[in-house]
Amino acid sequence: MNLENSQEQITEAQNRMRSSTVLVISLRSLAHETIKNLVLAGIGRLIIADSGVVTEEDLGSGFLFREEDGAVGKSRTEAALPQIASLNPLVTLLGIGDDIFRTGKEEEAVNMMKREGVDVVVVCDLSVKENEKINNAARKAGSLFYAASSFGFYGFVFADLGESFEYVDNTPPGLTKKSLSYSPLVKVLDKANWDKPNGSPFRGLSKNATKALAPNVALCLLALWEFESQNNRSPSNEADLSDMTSFAENLRKTLAINPVAFPSVDLSTLSHLVLHSTHFFVPTLAILGGFLAQDVLRSLSRKGKPIANLLTVDSMGGIGTVGRWCMADSAEA
Repeated sequence: MNLENSQEQITEAQNRMRSSTVLVISLRSLAHETIKNLVLAGIGRLIIADSGVVTEEDLGSGFLFREEDGAVGKSRTEAALPQIASLNPLVTLLGIGDDIFRTGKEEEAVNMMKREGVDVVVVCDLSVKENEKINNAARKAGSLFYAASSFGFYGFVFADLGESFEYVDNTPPGLTKKSLSYSPLVKVLDKANWDKPNGSPFRGLSKNATKALAPNVALCLLALWEFESQNNRSPSNEADLSDMTSFAENLRKTLAINPVAFPSVDLSTLSHLVLHSTHFFVPTLAILGGFLAQDVLRSLSRKGKPIANLLTVDSMGGIGTVGRWCMADSAEA
């Protein structure tokens, strides 16, 4: 369907953004850059959720925690709110704890999202199991969902915008209304779905198409998540590299990635993830935070195609690719 009155569409998109409520869970490193971009863009309301206190380690992760303001020892939300307010006093702010989201109190989380009118939930630097739980709650509340993390040089942004997300495609020659049907993270990570139609972005691809999707980072991240799920912790030393390598090689075969284009797992990437799974690298944060905030704003405005549905980033290699997992490409609405 071709749409007329593009100025009216732009005004409507801006109004949606200015009246929106965004919930950011966890104020670890990636949240700083993301929050800055969202607030400067002029969202209506921001809720930050974190029950932790600021540590010395937090001071280098971004602008929200300032040593000169005595941030160390304060609650993260208390320390962050004045810094966020200084960026844009027109944005309404609220700081809360994150216990109901991280401890699996789904009913309480759903009720909170509905009560506060949360349009988008953004989860930063939490475990894959926590992401799955919060994703499920966001779905039940009718909120759009993003999860993102950085691991040294690497990182990802995952989007679940619901079963029927409509947006305006502004690709020339004209504006067209399209829709996407997303899958929750728990479905995306279920290997039983990968050999179904649209289950994996890699199955059946030619050598060149496989190389264009650069499967290395996605595969290594899947191995990292499998390690987390089986061990209830992040990998942290060389002893964990053997398990990670085994996971990654099995995943490579399960996903049926073209063996000519990708004959083996990149051990340097796996080793980096093992040794730096809890470390941040400022350039990676800037890149990921920019991508994440931009896509949240895009989904709020419904103008332009959002991430569908897993973006992976290699900041040192200058590579960022999007793969569709358990979802079809967009269709006209």
